[in-house]
Parts: sequence; C-alpha cells; structure tokens
Amino acid sequence: MKHKKLLIAFLMTLAFLLLFSFLLYRLLAQEQPARVYSISVLVRGQSSDSWTNVRQGAEQAASERNIDLSFITLSEENNLNEQIFLLNREVEGGANAIVLSAASFEGLFEPLSRISNKLPIVCIESPADSSTVVSCIAADDYQMGQMLGQRMISTHFVRQLRVAVLDTSPNCENITQRRQGLLDQFSEQEQFEFLQLWPLSNNREMAAKELAENLSAQHINVLVALEPYALELAALAIQDTSEKIELYGIGNSGRIASFIEQDVITATIIQNDFGIGYLGVKAAFDALEGDMASVPVTVEHRLITSSNMYDPENQRLLFPFIR
Repeated sequence: MKHKKLLIAFLMTLAFLLLFSFLLYRLLAQEQPARVYSISVLVRGQSSDSWTNVRQGAEQAASERNIDLSFITLSEENNLNEQIFLLNREVEGGANAIVLSAASFEGLFEPLSRISNKLPIVCIESPADSSTVVSCIAADDYQMGQMLGQRMISTHFVRQLRVAVLDTSPNCENITQRRQGLLDQFSEQEQFEFLQLWPLSNNREMAAKELAENLSAQHINVLVALEPYALELAALAIQDTSEKIELYGIGNSGRIASFIEQDVITATIIQNDFGIGYLGVKAAFDALEGDMASVPVTVEHRLITSSNMYDPENQRLLFPFIR
C-alpha cells in the first residue's frame, strides 16, 4: 500500500513538472520576438515613378513578414560601378538578403559570386549571369518584344513605314531579349524600313538631347522604346515635335499611363511590376527561412492601348493599388 501511494505521488509530481515545463516553454516562446530580416532591394534605374509598382509590391511583401526593407535606386540608369558599390555597402551593412535588378548581365558575375556564400540573392526584372542566385522573377522579355512587333505589323499591314528603335541598356539581358523578339518579328516584313537602332545615353538629360536631335534630322513614322525611362523620354520628345510619329513601347509608370490616355503612346506592353517586387522579396524571405528552391518565376504581361487601359484586368497591372 505504501509503495502504491509513493508511486501515485511520484506520477503526480512528474505530471506537474511536465505541465510546468510545457507552460514555461510556451511563455518563453511567446515572449521571444520573431527575428526581423533586413532585405535590400537594389534596382538598376534612377528614382522615378517607373519603379513605383515594383517598390509597392516589395513593401507589401515586407509588411506581411518580419522584414526591414531598403529600396535603393541609382543616380544614373544602369550605372554598373555604382550598383557594385551599393551592393557591397548593403552586404557590409548587415543585409540578410539582396533582391537585385542587374545593371549588367555579365558585369555582376564576380561580385555576386563573391558574396553569394554570405547571403541569398534574388534577381528581379533584369537577370545576372550567375548560378548563385536563388531565383529570378521576371516577365518573358523575348515574348514581350514579339508581341509589340506583332501589334505593329497587324496595325500597319499595307503601309510603308520608317521605323527607329531606341537602343538602350545594351548590357541588360532583359532589354536585349525584348529587342531580339521585336527584330525577329520584323525580319521578313517588307513594309518596315529600319533607319537604324538609335543609341540612347543612360543619362536622362543627354538622352533627351540625343533624341531631339535624331527626331529633327531623321524622318520616321514609328519610334519604339523598350523600357520605361526611354518610353517616357520619347513621349516627351514627340509632344515637342510637329511630326506625326506613332510611339510603341514596353514599360509602365504614371506618366506612361497619362501618355497612353492622351494617345501620345500608341501601345505599350506592361509587365506585372507589382508582382515582380512582391515575389522577389518573398523569394528572399523564403530563402532566409530555409526554402532554397532555385525556381525562376515568370510573371504576366499585357498589351495596353487607350481603348483597353481601363479594362479591369489591365487596370490591375497599371494601377495595382487603385480599386
């Protein structure tokens, strides 16, 4: 009988200790703050509203998770040296992950290879030549170029046209793919007479001057710009000329939407910039949490004109925070 009472007492004491340990663990777990990750988003362009939707997507992803987000732009479009400097600064400053829109496909190979063993790197919008990146979030750039060419061909099937394509960001793989998709569509079209590819400076003031000089010296029917900053500059230049020039492009911003509404821009292809920013930060967070699946993600793109820009699905991409 005595042994039985001792056994019961022992079991009750053990149960009490187990319950106490469990409650103590739960209490300490609740008091332990969740880790806050520092993630830096470093894009290849200047601070402008062409990056607004990407930034909003990144900030939305950060607000849903324990992320201290830094969104960093350049002083000049595609300034590789500045981007490398900022990349090193963010790593040395304690960033836990980098989300990068690369200013140069090949130029970032060495710095990314050097820092990839320290933290995860995710590419967005413009990829880098590196097998060390966790993921790449972008639209199908070649297909966007094709779609733009198909639109021009179907619109001007029997009309002889003189076309100039703004040659920007030669070191960026995404722009190279857009240009190739466009040119492949034009390769067998007799109604399109290409004057040349017009190189455009990464410096906006110089680019605006170069564009104005070309428009006054060359007589063209159609101008094509393959990224937002060039499309904005082209729209401004066309407004300042008396020539009747149709403008086609790839890119989205508040100013571009306004130019579409005014029919200054005939058509543009827009990608899901909000999704690119959101999924880029999410992929970086997932990698920090241990999910290192290296899977490229392709986001949607759409052709926008003044006649369809306010269709619900198109509004969702043009103005992601307006409901």
